[in-house]
Amino acid sequence: MCGIAGLIGEVGNREDIVKEMAESLSHRGPDDEGYYNDDSVSLGHKRLSIIDLKTGRQPMLTPDGNKVIVYNGEVYNFKEIRKKLEKEGAKFRTKSDTEVILLSIDRWGYEAIKLFNGMFAFAIWDRKKKELLLARDRLGIKPVYYYQDKGLLAFASEIKAILKYPGVKRELNNEALAEYLTFQNILTDRTFFKGIKKLMPGHYMIWKNGRAETVQYWDAEYSRTETDFGKAVKKYLRILDDAVKRHMISDVPLGSYLSGGFDSGSVAFTSAKNSRSRISTFTGAFDEGPKYTELPAARSVAEKIKAKRHEVIITKDDFIPTLPILMYHLDEPTTGSGAFPQWHVSKLVSEHVKVVLTGHGGDELFAGYQAYKGVHYRTMLKENPLNLLKILPGMKPSEIARIGYFLIYPMFQKEVRHGLFIMFPKKELKKLLTDKFYSSVRNHDPDETIRRVLGKRNFSDIDKTQYLYLKTYLHTLFVLEDKIGMAHSIEARTPLCDNEIVEFAGRIPIEVKLHNNTLKAIPKAAMKGKLPEILYKQPKKGFPTPIVLWFRGPLRKHIYDVLTGRRIRERGIFNVDYIKKILDSFMRRRTDTLYDYAHANRIYSLYTIELWFRIFIDPEEVKKPDSSFFKGIHT
Repeated sequence: MCGIAGLIGEVGNREDIVKEMAESLSHRGPDDEGYYNDDSVSLGHKRLSIIDLKTGRQPMLTPDGNKVIVYNGEVYNFKEIRKKLEKEGAKFRTKSDTEVILLSIDRWGYEAIKLFNGMFAFAIWDRKKKELLLARDRLGIKPVYYYQDKGLLAFASEIKAILKYPGVKRELNNEALAEYLTFQNILTDRTFFKGIKKLMPGHYMIWKNGRAETVQYWDAEYSRTETDFGKAVKKYLRILDDAVKRHMISDVPLGSYLSGGFDSGSVAFTSAKNSRSRISTFTGAFDEGPKYTELPAARSVAEKIKAKRHEVIITKDDFIPTLPILMYHLDEPTTGSGAFPQWHVSKLVSEHVKVVLTGHGGDELFAGYQAYKGVHYRTMLKENPLNLLKILPGMKPSEIARIGYFLIYPMFQKEVRHGLFIMFPKKELKKLLTDKFYSSVRNHDPDETIRRVLGKRNFSDIDKTQYLYLKTYLHTLFVLEDKIGMAHSIEARTPLCDNEIVEFAGRIPIEVKLHNNTLKAIPKAAMKGKLPEILYKQPKKGFPTPIVLWFRGPLRKHIYDVLTGRRIRERGIFNVDYIKKILDSFMRRRTDTLYDYAHANRIYSLYTIELWFRIFIDPEEVKKPDSSFFKGIHT
């Protein structure tokens, strides 16, 4: 894993600027650095050495010196591709996947990107053509951002690096804020920074003569060919085993996250089975009671696979010191409060190994969210109201609230019908924002945003939901995982998002994925007898953070100070009186239900937005927060 940066165009001190850009990414690559400069482009690279520790240095050039690459990620099938290249006469100087990517593009052109099974963001400069290729993996596991203006292009693994280019003004993208407040996510290519965009998953960009052309080289497809549940279970086991083995390729120590759920448990079990030595597992938990810990399940898995178990207990005292530095590394607000505990588990990982396997993707690919049931059940009821008799027996008490939200709420709030959680509906957005700011985003239409993501694809309702979760929610989890992991100089890998698994999941109809009304039925059946029974008996938790308890208790004054203080009022963006009503209503309640957690996450999101302003917009220069940051936090 690494950090990449580049600048193309007529810019004074271009080489120095790229060095500054790369230096801001030092946490992504503390092992080595390299630069390339010619009369048109400057490229920078910070390296975290994982494979081919001695000869995989970057930037790397083709033998004729015409093409040069900077690359972040791993391509797990690089050895197979290398053999094909060698048959065609290619000569290799290293054992790295970097050289395989470079020579593949050099020999086969941009179509070669479709061959890569892995996670990647890379740039290749063609000196003769004066052309840059910027590419990102299928699902967006590795991030890359860009800024273009008047024949200039700046790009980097993280936004903070692009901010080092003096031509970028640090200004809020109003439309991005409205989008985030609606979905607690940004579904499009926007970022919180005006003028800075993300290259979307499954796309590459060609930059030539001061112009950019973006091409989509991959997209998710849904068919109904894997209709036999028993055969699908057997096939899943085989493909999972192959995928995990591919993702274990490393020249440095490797471990596995272990949350206590099926996906991380399946990955940990399979990696232990294929490892020559005991693997290390890493688990985070809170001490606020059984609702906020999966330690018993995680420990039972670790014991079964004879892992070296590592755990961290995260407390309320960690919240205030962590959030500013977390927001700095994330570059912008994203998803919910799960980023906070993830920070501490990643820190734990960094103390023991350099590479860690994750369970990301299992819920999105194999129907692990209650939203899938809600949308599917709604379709069944439209087809025949008597299907209610089939639906009711399959609804577990722990699922009713979430399924009901996606099953019934669309009748009152149309934005919910695709299965995405809506944080602030459009009507409430008008109350939340000041009149002046709302006038700048009054054309924001959540439905139009979703239509933009879906395009003209002729999907069923449930396939639309699967597509949206795969292309938007999962993508955001990847960015979060990447930036938090890289903040601690570790590489996180996602075996469940291997190309073969993704394609397999796309061929399975929802009825098979929800066999016997069971969420994630295929992985659960496949791991029966392999994973401990406790995993089959506990309700799905998803690493909930006890922010309901903390915000009403020890953090109450802090939250009020930040969200109703002078600085947030002076921005003129939020109606602070309405925020106070939200806080007052939340604080009066005494329950800790899903409803309370949803409202606590709204408060958390508003809090992170204010931190973002204080870190990236208010100061004259963006700096990594230190202890002095807290001196003005309550104003």
